[in-house]
Amino acid sequence: MKISILTDEISADPETAVELGVQWGIRDFELRGYYLDRVPCFSAYQKLRLRQVLERYQAKVIAISPGLFKFPFPTKKPAEFPMPWLDQVYFYDWSNAHKQLEEHLNELLPASLDLANELGAQTVVSFGFARGGLPPGSPPDELLDNLLAAAERTKSAGLQLVIENEAGFWADTGERTAHIVRTINHPCLGVNWDPANAYFEDNIPYPDGYQQVKGFVRHVHFKDAMKNAHGEPEFSLEGDINWAGQLRALAEDGYTGFISIETHLRPKVAAAKTALNRLHNLIAVLEEE
Repeated sequence: MKISILTDEISADPETAVELGVQWGIRDFELRGYYLDRVPCFSAYQKLRLRQVLERYQAKVIAISPGLFKFPFPTKKPAEFPMPWLDQVYFYDWSNAHKQLEEHLNELLPASLDLANELGAQTVVSFGFARGGLPPGSPPDELLDNLLAAAERTKSAGLQLVIENEAGFWADTGERTAHIVRTINHPCLGVNWDPANAYFEDNIPYPDGYQQVKGFVRHVHFKDAMKNAHGEPEFSLEGDINWAGQLRALAEDGYTGFISIETHLRPKVAAAKTALNRLHNLIAVLEEE
């Protein structure tokens, strides 16, 4: 299995992240943040230095994560309320959501595809729109239409778009993420499977969630989660995700993509290194079986 690391899970400075990753034996990286900026909104200076870092360390960017569609999908019409001052707030929130949708589809996505091609990355990570407080279930048809349009633009760029499952989104569990991708049915649209994110929806990521999504997995995020003393889910270095079983299933199903380290923990360097060591050990056990 191929291993990559999200650079900003090690350091906000891509050069530091790549230097450490290479020392740990990793030369493939997923790119998300560059200090306070998120891909692809980098200056010409940042892009130049990034290319120099990759060349200096003989490293590659294999995926980028620009935060596409990581906001609530707008409703067909604004909510109404008898008090005009609040009714106006609802209208402007609705209007701004539509503007954000247009910006993501017509500006952020094309810029992301351009940068991915410039850096040689083959995968662009997206999200499946937040539910905005609505209950989980089948997403609106208009949402599917927009994701289809995004997949078509990705196809034109010769790249792969993957939807990352996230708690509170229309694509949250394996089942509902698979439903979206299956319904759209586009060759350039797949899944970035994140078992720990599914765990936050009270889903059993493996085997339950994975059984639903396995035919669509094109990218994987490696992190763990567990319930704290209050019974609330939180990320952890070792938790309740059956990663041994998940990795075995990926191998048996012929998965050839990347497994990308993403801890969401501090201290960042120590957490990333610990997660990497754990992943190496889990893969080694698989190879001995």
